Amino acid sequence: MIDNFREWLSDNLRYILLGLAVLLVIIIGVCIFRLIGGSSSKKRASGKKTTAVTTSQKDEASTESAGSGSVPSASGSLAQDEPDLLKLAQKYYKAVAAKDSATLATIVDPWNDTVQSETFNSDIESYDNISTYSKDGPVDGSSLVYVYCECKLPDISTAVPSLRQLFVTTNDSKDLVISDWSQYQEFVTESNKSDEVQGLIREVNSKCQQLAASDPDLKAYLESQGIGASDEASTESSSSSSSASSSSSAASGTATATDGVNVRSEASTNGSVLGTLYPGQEVNVVGSEGDWTHINYTNSSTGGTIDGYVSTQYLDFGGSTASSSTNTSAGTTADAGSADNTAA
Repeated sequence: MIDNFREWLSDNLRYILLGLAVLLVIIIGVCIFRLIGGSSSKKRASGKKTTAVTTSQKDEASTESAGSGSVPSASGSLAQDEPDLLKLAQKYYKAVAAKDSATLATIVDPWNDTVQSETFNSDIESYDNISTYSKDGPVDGSSLVYVYCECKLPDISTAVPSLRQLFVTTNDSKDLVISDWSQYQEFVTESNKSDEVQGLIREVNSKCQQLAASDPDLKAYLESQGIGASDEASTESSSSSSSASSSSSAASGTATATDGVNVRSEASTNGSVLGTLYPGQEVNVVGSEGDWTHINYTNSSTGGTIDGYVSTQYLDFGGSTASSSTNTSAGTTADAGSADNTAA
């Protein structure tokens, strides 16, 4: 019997091997088909998910528009567009533009008459093209957030690039809220001095200048606010600064900047921009002239001394700042009514 089986196997071996080969080809074909089909399905699913996220973001950012183009890129320790922080910033600035006190009361702590008055002290119609740059704050659950936005002002077609600052904490209900950062002034000041933040400021300022060069209305507005393009500043001699200081009063001591503000060559918004103070920066007071204070300080980048004038309303002579976190600019702002905030 065994001999018969061997004889049969010998006669049919080639057919058996052929059948096994065909079966192996079929199995390989099925595996390849499933592999390709699965990959395509994942791609389609991924595409649908991306579309859904994009749609959701548009719904959350109803104040967004094409604006003046791309936003600055984050660098170093700054995280760009963290979803929860971006959503909070969009909600906050949409409510500010609409003067929606009811909404702001749920996301700003504290929210009172004083904060409301400061927050609504602007005629900005919308804050568009919002992007956030954040870093961990000094306490658990907190974040320092720099907000890039483009501000639409009445009668000016070009939106004004702006960099603003929010201090975000987590409340007892585990919700993110915008809080006062005055007790963390040292942390905020050091952060504002960092290369990453200074780089953002320079980038936004440059963008603002470029837009102003092609929009006379925007340029006129910025100059009226004391934030004209420094590239066009007239040359000022050291003797000019000296003669101006001789007419100042004998006031002296130190002061602290309460906001991002330009330092000018003379006690006027017509003076050329010599430098920029960041919120919390301490300067030496030389004297005063009208609504302006004559100061000097050491430029941390060059080591040289800058001697010029700052609008007095942006200086605190008590040695500390008390700016509300909900209204403080990180260095480049375009709020209507600001006398000499930094923007270009």
